[in-house]
Amino acid sequence: MPEISKLDQVKFGTTVTVKRNDGRVQTFRIVGEDEAEPSANTISYVSPFAQAVMGKSVGDRVEIAGEDSKILAIR
Repeated sequence: MPEISKLDQVKFGTTVTVKRNDGRVQTFRIVGEDEAEPSANTISYVSPFAQAVMGKSVGDRVEIAGEDSKILAIR
């Protein structure tokens, strides 16, 4: 069986799950500006959310909208 590759960092095209300080868990795929549709869980790579998580890894804490959040998963 082939080994499943593990993504170490958030980058363009990845899907990232974060847990907000208030307990909300959110998942978004980072896409191009013309593909972004937040209601469909896709956000632009230039959005504040994407900028906060780009280059980060699972377990890292990031500030999103002035709140502390933790990266739970990257795929």
